[in-house]
Amino acid sequence: MSTINLIKASFTQPKLLMEARHKKGWHIFVYILILALVLSLPVIYQTTQITQSMQQDGEEIIKKMPDFKIVDNTLTPDKKDSGFVYQTNSIIFTFDPDGKRNKQDIASDASGNALVIGLLKHEAVLALPQIGTTTDVVDSNLVTIPYSLPQVSMLSKTFIEQMLTGKTSGVMWFGLILIITFVMVLVNFLIDIVLLTFFATLFTKLRMLRLKFTDVFKILIYCATVPTILTVIAQFIWPSISFGSIGLALTLIIYFSALPKIPKIKKK
Repeated sequence: MSTINLIKASFTQPKLLMEARHKKGWHIFVYILILALVLSLPVIYQTTQITQSMQQDGEEIIKKMPDFKIVDNTLTPDKKDSGFVYQTNSIIFTFDPDGKRNKQDIASDASGNALVIGLLKHEAVLALPQIGTTTDVVDSNLVTIPYSLPQVSMLSKTFIEQMLTGKTSGVMWFGLILIITFVMVLVNFLIDIVLLTFFATLFTKLRMLRLKFTDVFKILIYCATVPTILTVIAQFIWPSISFGSIGLALTLIIYFSALPKIPKIKKK
């Protein structure tokens, strides 16, 4: 059964999803990537709103920022008491070489739909827009980059200026957030489906059905089609609410409805 027909069946004839167990591994992998991309759409949309004002915000940030360099894995500016926090509806930028703020403070900033960037004393912190899709993955959506990494040792005001105000800064940030979000959503989706597969396999064995673990996994991937679409639609309407658990529950319900019924034993 083709992938297109399986997608159609997920809307109208769930029982046909049992045919998904015959799909080849690479078909399943590609479809997983497609579902992960769909789940990333709310964050992608929010990111386009952020990047539209990135250059203007970047110019204001650079005006406030002193020259600095990384010395002994520490953020070292050329002026004392030069820390500041710049905040708009689209970005919250923290420059804190004095160690007055930490990752928890940055996480508390990431309570809305803004991109949060923090240059702290010993590490750089990036928090993705707080959309329900990403809060299903990690509570704070934080990505931490310690200055001890060789690639970060060349960090400077000039580099930040290029990232925030360059002609391609909007495209660069869009691509960066897209990649990070997609990877996080993909990993989380796979973990959820694997956990569901363990539970669904146990249930299937209790019903005396001969389905392998991999068969159940493949079927669940296609059972997740409708829940994924509904979750994304709901996420656009209510971006601050997480619908991940509801999507998982719907996936299981569709899987159970796809299983063949056990014939009743007639009494003599």
